Amino acid sequence: MVEVCFVSPEYLPLSGGTGSYVYYLSKELIKNGYTTSVVTGYGETKDIKINNQQRAFFLKTFKAPIIRSFLFAGTAFQKLKKINDNISVDITHINLPLVPSFAIPKNFGKTLITTVHSTWKGEAEAIKNEPYSRLNSNERFMVSFNRVLRFFEEQTLERSNKLIAVSDFTRRELLKYYNVKEDKIRVIHNGVDIHKFAPPEDKEKVKQELGLSNKDFKILSVGRLYARKGLFTLIKSVSIVAKKYRHVKLIISGKGQKNEMKKLVDYAEKLGIRSNILFTGYFPDAKLPKLYQAADIFAFSTFYENLPFAVLEALSSRLPVVTTNVGGIPEMIEDGENGFLVPPANSTALSDRILYLIENPAEASEMANKARETVEKRFDWRLIVKKVIKVYREELN
Repeated sequence: MVEVCFVSPEYLPLSGGTGSYVYYLSKELIKNGYTTSVVTGYGETKDIKINNQQRAFFLKTFKAPIIRSFLFAGTAFQKLKKINDNISVDITHINLPLVPSFAIPKNFGKTLITTVHSTWKGEAEAIKNEPYSRLNSNERFMVSFNRVLRFFEEQTLERSNKLIAVSDFTRRELLKYYNVKEDKIRVIHNGVDIHKFAPPEDKEKVKQELGLSNKDFKILSVGRLYARKGLFTLIKSVSIVAKKYRHVKLIISGKGQKNEMKKLVDYAEKLGIRSNILFTGYFPDAKLPKLYQAADIFAFSTFYENLPFAVLEALSSRLPVVTTNVGGIPEMIEDGENGFLVPPANSTALSDRILYLIENPAEASEMANKARETVEKRFDWRLIVKKVIKVYREELN
């Protein structure tokens, strides 16, 4: 039986893309007969044997994302040395940009696979034109110390036996910014649990369960409150929509660092639409599918993405999607067919497409149907895991 060990500062509770990737991929691997271990960050240190095929090693870590990743790496190194004495690991599977190479002892596992979710260079480029005042402390650190972060990132890329790029955009970004051999890269998109994120049987009932008014037209956005998510652009676009449709409600679900939500609230107040916006903060993963089911439109105004889980979850939930034509997003959305693509930082284009969906419900419904078909055919985790297993077998053989 093949043993896969994931190393990730994110895992449970599900609150980020890397954590979701490790959670769902490990779950599918177990169904395919693999055994998995996850070494991850948490609020306390503890080892748990979940069942005969799965173990989790939780390490107490600091909260700030980038600093946490480096402190986690040092703690993970020591933990992995101990694990190596008791478990024979075949595949060590880590995730960039959150896991620097020094987290992994040299003799740990037979081969090292790295999934690249984004790059430090790409993230810095995405927000270079954003006002400094809109950046949180994590983003400011990332921009200021980008060269240092990239040094550790490059070490991981060099050391890895295979790289899984979550989109073709990611592959191109690696070739553009980093000294990576092309034959080392395999493009395997992120997946989505199509049974968990499914269309509602009764949308009105779901709205009532969540305490949401039936009279409001609901626009949902899910993701961390980072500058690169373009939430100021989204709020501006909703202010344009609200001039025509007073009962529009923007639901922003996601957590941020200190003062991030306040900046967005202040901006909404400045535009006179504070009452049109609901901030949910962190929304528990178990309830997240219902939030998608209660929405009428999904709007994602990001400046930089490789292949966002939030968009996949919205498509899977049979929602019409309006998002930006950046990164790997055009690899899952064909403009005008299963969603709309607009330029980033363009609130007018975003509001135009939102208004179109409000005013053309039949077309919106057809687009939503095609959205669901897209994930069923191409992004179901049961399909994605087979591609990952193929990479594992290539390396072990």
